[in-house]
Amino acid sequence: MTCAACAARIERILSKNNNVLDSSVSFPLKLATIDIAENSNFQLEEVIESVNKIGYKAREAQEENEDKKIKFNLYVPILSILLAASLKYFFQSGYDLIAYTLGFFIILFLGRNFHISAIKKLRHLDFNMDTLISLGSLSSLIISIIPVELITSTSLSINENKMFLDTGAFIISFLLIGKAVEDRVIEESVKTSESIKSRMPKTLIVLRNNKKIDIPIKEIQKEDLFDVKAGEIIPVDGIVVEGKSTVDESLLTGEALPIRKDVGEEVVGGSVNLEGLLKIEVVESYQQSTYNLIEDLIRNAQATKPKIQKSLDRITQLFVPLVLFISFSTFIYNFIFQGAEVLDALRNTIAVLVIACPCALGLATPIVLFKTATVSKTRGFLFKNFDILQRFGDINNMVFDKTGTLSSGIFKITKIENSYQDITEENLLQLVSSLENYSQHPIAKSIVYEAELRDLELLPASNVKETSGVGIEGFVAEKMIVITKNQNSNLPSLRIMIDEKKFILNLEEESAIDLNFLEKLGKEKNITILSGDKEDNVRRFAEKHGITEYYSNKDPEEKLQFIKDKQNNGGVIFIGDGINDSPAIKQADVGVTTSSSSQIAQVSGDILIYKGGLETLNEVFDLSKESKSRINQNLFLAFIYNTLMIPLAVIGLITPNLAALAMALSSISVVLNSSRKL
Repeated sequence: MTCAACAARIERILSKNNNVLDSSVSFPLKLATIDIAENSNFQLEEVIESVNKIGYKAREAQEENEDKKIKFNLYVPILSILLAASLKYFFQSGYDLIAYTLGFFIILFLGRNFHISAIKKLRHLDFNMDTLISLGSLSSLIISIIPVELITSTSLSINENKMFLDTGAFIISFLLIGKAVEDRVIEESVKTSESIKSRMPKTLIVLRNNKKIDIPIKEIQKEDLFDVKAGEIIPVDGIVVEGKSTVDESLLTGEALPIRKDVGEEVVGGSVNLEGLLKIEVVESYQQSTYNLIEDLIRNAQATKPKIQKSLDRITQLFVPLVLFISFSTFIYNFIFQGAEVLDALRNTIAVLVIACPCALGLATPIVLFKTATVSKTRGFLFKNFDILQRFGDINNMVFDKTGTLSSGIFKITKIENSYQDITEENLLQLVSSLENYSQHPIAKSIVYEAELRDLELLPASNVKETSGVGIEGFVAEKMIVITKNQNSNLPSLRIMIDEKKFILNLEEESAIDLNFLEKLGKEKNITILSGDKEDNVRRFAEKHGITEYYSNKDPEEKLQFIKDKQNNGGVIFIGDGINDSPAIKQADVGVTTSSSSQIAQVSGDILIYKGGLETLNEVFDLSKESKSRINQNLFLAFIYNTLMIPLAVIGLITPNLAALAMALSSISVVLNSSRKL
């Protein structure tokens, strides 16, 4: 593929296959992503053949090393421009044979891909950028070898028509330079996003059924055991069963600080072991590991085609035939109506052919999309669709779930009411946590967590009975313990009876955000808290964070209906935990989920925040605005170029040589602007 029009053409061919539900072709990545129907008779060979028939070379995607090819592509345009610059000298020195040999080599050999592509398109009455380049360069070559007497009767310099060879050579040379810069910039972006993959081991020695076997990494199974030495990448998600170390997750999440890992703790695929030897048990297959899931989300985002790109594809499809018409009209206008010499009219016609190529227009969006998807990972979030990311900054209504999203779901003990001297606070907490260890309630887990922080030993319990919505009771250290909600308090509070003695534990749910986060956000957006929690808890939380609109006691169905009603007044962004709030997240115009990296496979939503908490929303807003602004800049560069240059070429103020240089510079300016740091 040489331009965005090629990608659009391939998409149309793929969509004609009855087994293909959807397809997206990325011009920068030179990659097609296909969704196929279940239980279909899909044949990959058939799809590849259909693409090859229209003049492209398609094959199944696979990993390969492109370094040598890239180096060669940089040498070719340098050689081409040096040879093209020498043609004038050879003509003026009388070495016509050498000049023609070099000119033919540049136009026909170095520029062969343009001509081959144009011919294949012509067979199907299809046109693209290559059509214009091929016509412009070959026309220059043909004019240079036709005797002057056959072109015009006017006395001309002996070398005037020969110098058209110089024009054709410069057209090819400048375009080769532009393509080389494009490919280089894109390749550097790819190398950045593939930095982990290149270091991943291809095989791994695992312990399976008490036998050590060397297997491809893609064949790793759950419960396999493997060793990771210091400095090696952990290839899949697992649990440390032996050893202690620190790991670096910066390649995966951008987190700069090393993280301590002990026996029993989870490690994430794609992180680097920094210290000693770790023995790890596999908990997920290679395909379902965190690294692969993140990379899949990024690749899918990069492969999506935004609405603006689809519109530009339609424009470029119409643009080339329009340019051919304008070029023909330019020749008629200059030669017949203006009485210009044939060579001058031809020169203007070729200039229009070359300068009107919509190359820059086709590059305005794809590279920004690719770079945005890569950058989002380092900022702690992933998006599934570029259009949604672009729309994110334009929506004013933001609805937050509370528990597990704005609040952490972890309760801390603020005060223990104990009027007995024979039971210390530590003893009380040990007895209570020993019983609560048998419950799955968030408050119970928080109390157990507090006991673990204080290094309190959990004692066995007997005759444990838990009543949902009421409490839990049982015997610990031969003491009868009953834990229920404190009905005399509107705050989270527990009433504890140990034998005949009563104690009160006052609790407070920890916030997952800074105190002024919602208040600051509320100055730009309309903030609503939508929670299934009790009204007192939601009200206290909302007042504490300066939010006036809040709703409580909402089940998933009521949340879904609330979002539907809210959408009657405009777009809605819903931020939830991604599991319990799935219906509301899917209904919202943009669904944002928060999740730890180990839960990525289990959540839904359009944007996934997996690092940095809800403060990462600021990064989402920033990247949304930055990428949108970058695309608008690119479109301005592309449109202003065509708008200004085509009229100048029509009236003869731009030579074909300058037209080729200007077109190359236009594409390069768009590529370089796209590659700037977001």
